[in-house]
Amino acid sequence: MSLLSPLDLLTVSNNEQDVIRCLVRRPRLTAVEIAKFTKIPMAELEALLTNMVQEARLMLDDQNKFHVLLGKENKPKAERPSLLDSLFG
Repeated sequence: MSLLSPLDLLTVSNNEQDVIRCLVRRPRLTAVEIAKFTKIPMAELEALLTNMVQEARLMLDDQNKFHVLLGKENKPKAERPSLLDSLFG
């Protein structure tokens, strides 16, 4: 799954943003729990969650709990430490 950046969040609908915010605050929730916190009707939410999983915006684990990964992709570090790394690392 690719990680979501803050710029990615500008391209999603309001309901998707609500779901992502909910899962950032309370990771690993079921669809019923997400519906309770976001107040999105269950029928609409199920379609939304399916779409978000297909687009790799959310992950669904084997316990039917959703979670989202936010952050920066891991980039390999330089072989030699930079001057700032040696001073502050």
